[in-house]
Amino acid sequence: MLNLQAPRSTATWQNWSRNVRARPARLVHPRSEAEVAAAVIAAARQGQTVRAVGAGHSFNPLACTNGLLLDLRQFAGVVRIDRTAAEVTVRPGISLWRLAMALNKTGLALGNLGTLASQTVAGALSTGTHGTGAQCRPFAGQVRALRLVTADGSVQVLDQESDPDTFRCARTALGALGIITEVTLGCVASFNLRVAAHTELIDGLLERFGEWARSADHVALCWQPWDDRVLVRSLSRSPEPRTPGAARHRYLATLSEVRCAAAGLAGRRRPGAVPWLAGRVAGPGAEAPCYVDASYRAFTFPQPVKFLAMEHALPLENVPAAIRALRGALRRAGHNSPYSVLVRVGAPDDAPLSPAYGRQTGYLNLTVPRTPGYIELLRVVEHVARELDGRPHWGKAHTATAEVLEPRYPEWSTFQRVRAQLDPAGLFSNDYIHRVLGRGIVAPEVAAGTCDRYRGAVPAQGGG
Repeated sequence: MLNLQAPRSTATWQNWSRNVRARPARLVHPRSEAEVAAAVIAAARQGQTVRAVGAGHSFNPLACTNGLLLDLRQFAGVVRIDRTAAEVTVRPGISLWRLAMALNKTGLALGNLGTLASQTVAGALSTGTHGTGAQCRPFAGQVRALRLVTADGSVQVLDQESDPDTFRCARTALGALGIITEVTLGCVASFNLRVAAHTELIDGLLERFGEWARSADHVALCWQPWDDRVLVRSLSRSPEPRTPGAARHRYLATLSEVRCAAAGLAGRRRPGAVPWLAGRVAGPGAEAPCYVDASYRAFTFPQPVKFLAMEHALPLENVPAAIRALRGALRRAGHNSPYSVLVRVGAPDDAPLSPAYGRQTGYLNLTVPRTPGYIELLRVVEHVARELDGRPHWGKAHTATAEVLEPRYPEWSTFQRVRAQLDPAGLFSNDYIHRVLGRGIVAPEVAAGTCDRYRGAVPAQGGG
């Protein structure tokens, strides 16, 4: 049982990349929905705000609070797998990797994943995490139902039929509507992917960018701005069996990141040497032989190196212009990141705060070492992306405010209406939420100081 009367926490929480820290008044590790609801009610009565966190892979203060911080990693596991309906129901703290392995044992798989498998399911949903593929929506597009503990401690059971607007908003909500306690995801039959890579001239690729984006089930390109060539990866569904030794290929990507980190350290003293160093130890890589692996292994690779990243979702047709603009801007910047600019693609989404909302999307990502000279490169990318109607990834570095973001989201008002209904007092807010979403609408009785709305009964569902 949770001790909600425990003395103030002395723990300092920090995110994965160690660039964000917080000292919450309470750091709680719930194991059930009932414990989440009880903690939310207690925090509200004590005048504390509430945030939730999983693996901490956001590069901004999304999870920070000086109130109650709910670490959901112990509230994990698979609740049930329905092979007939091709659905899996999970608790919020399960990692994508453990979920994928559990599904694989039953002959099922997630239709698409990003590269980072250590994220929790709730974290991936809440920030708009995605993989790549012109026919693939973000990860939250696979959600069929979810349970959400709201500000009065009650539970909303959401799906497309019962409350379509609230369901769409909750699929990507930055934790601003409540605490996700259960998620049902649609699955597909397990499948293998054939992975191929080659290099080509960037100008030729940009001329046929739309065609390239649809040339395989999943595509990505890696480009280092001082180079006129790009590494192109394609992943296509294949009936072939796994290639012997296929597992080592995903660790080659890990090794490349380690080498990038080494080049970045050396470049702190001599920024101009980074292209030379990266060309030898951390470049986009030579053409690799094709191989076939299980989908969840082909999509992901371990990422032990700490870094910072910025990503924007652009209209797909604007990506070539963005790369052309970045080619000049980054070459003039005086610093070079040893990491490649990564470009992926995705299908339109209908969650009001999804960066892919309403349009075929190209995702433009820049990763940099965690030092000031490199971080300045993120400002260059943000300026170019913003000029081309980019929407920042909610979990990555950016400086956008609600004033910048509101015109970029056609259903901004839909989300704000649902937010005002579920959390009129801003219980699930922090400085970051205020910056990117505004302070919302506060009900008069809450503004006056009453906590009556937080005295709802703890739902019957309990256990761990």
